[in-house]
Amino acid sequence: MTSYAKMDVNRDVILSTILLIFVVVGAFATRTIPISKSPELSLTITDDHDYTLNINGVPWLFSESTFFRADGQMYSVEEGTLPLVSVTNGSGVNRMGQWQSVDFLYKAGSHQMQTSLIYYVQPIYPLVLFKQKYLDDVHGTSASLRDETISGFPSFQVVDKSNIGLGFLSYGGMMTGDTRRKFGPWGEVMTDYNQGITGGPLVIFNKNQSATAFVISPASKFMISSMWHKSILDIQGAAHWGPLGTVTDVPKDFEMMTIAYCGNQGVNKALEDWGAFLQHYYQRDDRYVKTDLTVNYIGYWTDNGAYYYYNTVSGKTYEDTILDVINYFPQTGIPFKYIQYDSWWYFKGVGDGVKTWTGRPDIFPHGMQWLYNKTGLPVSAHNKFWSGDTTYAKQNGGKYKFIIEGIRAVPDDQTFWDDLLKSGREWGLITYEQDWLNHEFLNVKALQTNVSLGETWLKQMGKAGEDNNVTIQYCMSNSRHILQALEIPAVTQARVSNDYHPGLEQWKIGVSSIFAHAMGIRPFKDTFWTTRYQPGNKYIGGTSEPNTELNALIATLSTGPVGPGDMIGAFNESIIMKSVNAQGKILKPSKPATAIDNQIRRLAFGADFNGPSGEVYTTYCDLGGIWKFGIILAADLLAGYTISPTDAGFQQLNQFPTSRVFSHKSTSSIDIFTDDSPLELSGCSTVNYCLFYTSPTIAMGDNTVVVVLGELDKWVPMSPQRVVDISMDTDVTIRITGAPGEVVTFWFSLNDQVVTVKCTIGPKGFATILSRALTCTSE
Repeated sequence: MTSYAKMDVNRDVILSTILLIFVVVGAFATRTIPISKSPELSLTITDDHDYTLNINGVPWLFSESTFFRADGQMYSVEEGTLPLVSVTNGSGVNRMGQWQSVDFLYKAGSHQMQTSLIYYVQPIYPLVLFKQKYLDDVHGTSASLRDETISGFPSFQVVDKSNIGLGFLSYGGMMTGDTRRKFGPWGEVMTDYNQGITGGPLVIFNKNQSATAFVISPASKFMISSMWHKSILDIQGAAHWGPLGTVTDVPKDFEMMTIAYCGNQGVNKALEDWGAFLQHYYQRDDRYVKTDLTVNYIGYWTDNGAYYYYNTVSGKTYEDTILDVINYFPQTGIPFKYIQYDSWWYFKGVGDGVKTWTGRPDIFPHGMQWLYNKTGLPVSAHNKFWSGDTTYAKQNGGKYKFIIEGIRAVPDDQTFWDDLLKSGREWGLITYEQDWLNHEFLNVKALQTNVSLGETWLKQMGKAGEDNNVTIQYCMSNSRHILQALEIPAVTQARVSNDYHPGLEQWKIGVSSIFAHAMGIRPFKDTFWTTRYQPGNKYIGGTSEPNTELNALIATLSTGPVGPGDMIGAFNESIIMKSVNAQGKILKPSKPATAIDNQIRRLAFGADFNGPSGEVYTTYCDLGGIWKFGIILAADLLAGYTISPTDAGFQQLNQFPTSRVFSHKSTSSIDIFTDDSPLELSGCSTVNYCLFYTSPTIAMGDNTVVVVLGELDKWVPMSPQRVVDISMDTDVTIRITGAPGEVVTFWFSLNDQVVTVKCTIGPKGFATILSRALTCTSE
């Protein structure tokens, strides 16, 4: 997370002396307010209360007319029906620091509405917050279409007047905004942006190597906040942010915020810093992620794509099948730490929703608690939307408050969630997977018409998770669910791709992982097979999986759950164990592997931009903030691509003074890796993917050159889960951890000669390697 306290605050005194005059309509002078130096962001407000966001003095985003709906009418500045009453300034302090604002008071019929432009003066953040507030109870607010908004502030013209060429990334659809994500030139005719229920954060950026980027998204009231692209005959138009168009009534003092965050170090960094600000603003607690067993250890999965998804061992119940699978684990040598149960185990009701979330007797004849007591294996359990005839609802003879609309229902009762997850703990529940989130929100109108019900629904679930020590995975989530998780720390993970099916390219998660990571959530790729042919599977054509290694690699680099779903007898131990240590702990990088900026820019600007024609992801391992080791993955490239450390996002990695780069396939070539000596990526398909590692060049006092190559029989050879510390004196000392008795092999290059050290982890779980002496001491 960015340490904003270290940002340049030299202009605080100047900014704090800017006094915006208290005026009545007609007396307001045009002003340009400096927001931040790096990037050079400023806000211009004109005398007719328009506003512009400028980068380096160049206007990027131009405001469009503010509007509000009330009493069945639309009131807008453009039409002269939303008169400006006054312009004032405000100031205050919150947990992020000292802020100032420009506040506009409007009259919408008999109602008063306020909009505010908010910026921070100490410390300085490169952002503007846009707040709209309803000063009265307002009714009759709904729009004619669901995906419109009931108000517009901020509102930006969809036009590029910058003369530098702007592109966009628009998250949308389900699976953390993955399934409908869009790219293109910003402001081009006929451009379509994600909006409404399925819309998500919008990123606007230029073509430059160190691209400047704006991230625009809701900053509060996430479940009801929305963006509407109001085009004119499908031509440009404007983008408006406000409550979803289905909202019928807005209570007095309701307010929502939208953030426009500016970064000047590329798309990835802008999204990461935008997320860091929001995480800090909402004080998101990361201890749930750090201690989540299903995020940190390998498990066995039975969801869609897995061999035993609605498929049992021939002639056996699911209970017997699960026992057979677990009893087979010791033969594989794979230390699975939990098991996942998908939607095949509970009672369904009308519309195929959940009637009762308990084990069916034909699935678990002895009961779920009996199975947990017998195996001792914790459980990650799936759930979907609630059916209209759910037995938990008071309307159906249950004891909990539900809102029921036809065949769909949503709980509105904290006690329900408390009891549900508490009972789950009795049969081993440690992670609750809430699937079909988009369908629940889409099909229960109350969630769309009430400004607080959606937030309450998810927060009640999250509180029950916290109170019962159960973490939560979101699946089929729209962007609004992911944003809402900023206030729900029990949400530790989220699916960022469509369901896995053997043979499909579901592994392409590099763009959606940026969003999940920004929110402090671990991306989940879904299950995968580790053996190509698995006879008797239920998928169309008895399908096979040609990309077994790539799927396992992507799952590991995601930093989320790693969960193979093979049939008994088809576990590929050599592939699976590349992900974990002997205790089943996942050896992962410090952040998820994400698509490089040049991949995103090529998707936006087309083939004339010099970006990769396929997937290129990078990440790194950060060991103590000093030693950083890079990872570069390329797959499904249609042509070769040359990548430099800057392209890879490694500008800030310590290079001592240069890095070396080498392939996971061979250490015969360990090359210099600088912007002047880039890496050539070629022949990078899905089966023959390209995987490279970078390492600092360490020049010792006696001219010995040491390059730490790491544990090369793992996907991540310098994982922080393996390497506890690195220090340098007369030797390069590496302290590692693992299971007592685990044998670990480390590779080094000493003056261009590759050597290895075999090390046995001691009884305390540690060992120390001296790279030049080629010795290991167990602890």
